[in-house]
Amino acid sequence: MKLIHKTNTWKGHGKQNYYHNEYFEEGTKIIMYKINEFKSFDGKENKWNTVKNAVKFWDKSDINLPEWLKKKLK
Repeated sequence: MKLIHKTNTWKGHGKQNYYHNEYFEEGTKIIMYKINEFKSFDGKENKWNTVKNAVKFWDKSDINLPEWLKKKLK
C-alpha cells in the first residue's frame, strides 16, 4: 500500500474533530480513505482517536479516475 496524496485537514463538528482524505495505490486499485481524528475523554485523560473509512475505489485504467490523480501515478 503506497500513499499517493494527502489532502489538507479541515475541521469537523466540535472543537477537537478533524478530517482529511488519503489516496492509496494498492496493486491495480486506487482507494480514497476519509480519515477522522477526534479527541475523547476516557475518564482519566483526553485521548486522540483515528477512524479510517474507504469511501471511493477506482481501477488504474478506470475512465472515472480524476485527471489530477492520474498525473500523480506517473
